[in-house]
Amino acid sequence: HAARRERSFDRRVPEAPIAELNELGNDFNALLDELEVWHSHLQNENQTLAHQASHDSLTGLPNRAFFEGRLSRSVRNAERQQDHLALLFLDSDHFKQINDTLGHAVGDEVLISVADRVRAQLREHDLVARLGGDEFAVLLTPLHSRQDAEHIAEKIVASMKLPVQLDSGRSIATSLSVGIAYYPDDGADPASLLNAADAAMYQAKRKRRGHWQVAQTERSASEIKNRS
Repeated sequence: HAARRERSFDRRVPEAPIAELNELGNDFNALLDELEVWHSHLQNENQTLAHQASHDSLTGLPNRAFFEGRLSRSVRNAERQQDHLALLFLDSDHFKQINDTLGHAVGDEVLISVADRVRAQLREHDLVARLGGDEFAVLLTPLHSRQDAEHIAEKIVASMKLPVQLDSGRSIATSLSVGIAYYPDDGADPASLLNAADAAMYQAKRKRRGHWQVAQTERSASEIKNRS
């Protein structure tokens, strides 16, 4: 019953004084051993499939679906607790040129390096994901102050100052442009927050690539005016 209901395979039939019963018990124990191995195999397979469904195969980062799910939960929690969070939208500068001139294999190396460098700048509970192509997003929660988010954005930008070292021995200079959006000032729901951070990132690119820019939405401008 324990094996069927609880998927527990640690129980075994004890030895019996009657040879026929003992042989039957041994056969049953052998069957339990096989079931335990198979159950463990299925668990590992399910974990692997779940990871593949929620993570990017190239960088090992969570993918867009995973990130959007976490963002939705974080926004709900922040709304309930009247808390704040920040969303950073990152884009690799000149990545299309790297891909077109040096090939996708080199582009993949650059993306892996970018992912590793960004991840190294974050706090324990922060989340970075690859949204697709050369776009990444970072969720900063809990957020105690805007200065915390801007400090992390500055660290992310600075982490790309050194060129990316390729397996071939060649090095490539690249940078990241970063847009920052705050909840609830720049968006009260996940979609508007992502859009605000995305727009801020493009504004950073237009001004000067390799820098960060805070979103300038009507709501955030009103908040800043009210605080001043």
